[in-house]
Amino acid sequence: MKVIVISDIHGNLEALNKVLEYINKLKGEKRVVCLGDIVGYGPNPAECFKIVESLTDKICLGNHEDSVLDTNYDYQITVYARDAIRWTRDVLDEEIKEATKRLPLQIEEDNVLYTHSSPDDPMLWRYITNARNAYSSLIEMKHSLCFVGHSHIPGIYSYRALHRNSNTATLSTDDKTIVNVGSVGQPRDGSPMLSFAVFDDEKWEVEIIRLEYDYHKTMAKIKKTNLPLFLAERLARGA
Repeated sequence: MKVIVISDIHGNLEALNKVLEYINKLKGEKRVVCLGDIVGYGPNPAECFKIVESLTDKICLGNHEDSVLDTNYDYQITVYARDAIRWTRDVLDEEIKEATKRLPLQIEEDNVLYTHSSPDDPMLWRYITNARNAYSSLIEMKHSLCFVGHSHIPGIYSYRALHRNSNTATLSTDDKTIVNVGSVGQPRDGSPMLSFAVFDDEKWEVEIIRLEYDYHKTMAKIKKTNLPLFLAERLARGA
C-alpha cells in the first residue's frame, strides 16, 4: 500500500488542493497520514483541518495545534508566529479546537513511527534538518522508520546508509531511518515547491514529492487578512 505522508500544511488551501490532485491520480491502494501543523501561518486553517479530517483519522499533534490550545506559546515563539496563531485562534470554531485536543503526539504502526518533530522527546519540538541533528534521534529510535515534519526541510537520514540528499530511497528494516517529509504549505529549503512523502510499505521504498502550486493566490489571501505580510512573502522565496 502507498502511504502518503503530509505535514505542515499551515492553512495553505492551494497547496493542500494540489496534494489532493496528486493523491486522486495515484493508482493502487493508498491512505494518508498527517504529521500535524495543519493550522498556523496561512489564511485557511479551518478549511484545511476539515479536509485533512475527511482524508484520514491518522493525524498527529503539531506545535501549532498545541499553541492554539495553550496561550503560553505566545511568549516563546517569533512575533510572526505569535500574530498568526492569535489570528488562527479567532477563526477556528470550537469543534476544531476540541478535535485538536484529541490528537496524539505519535502514531505507531508495526515498525514505523509517525510524529511531528523528533521521535525522542516530541514535546520539545526539536528540528531535524540535516544528518548531524538527525543522528541523536536515530540513536534513541526503537523503530526502523520514523516520519517527521516540523522543520519544513525535507530529507532522508539513516543510521548506516548514506542517501546524499536523494529524494528517493529503498529502506531496510535492519537499519534505522528518519524521513523528514518537508512542508506542504510553507517550504523553507529555498524552493517554493510544496513537499510530502510517499511510502510503499510493502517494498519499503520512500519518495519525497515536490510539486508546484499557485502560491500567488495564497499570498493574495494573506495580504487581505490581518496576518503579517512576511508570511506571504516567504512563500515565494521558500524561506
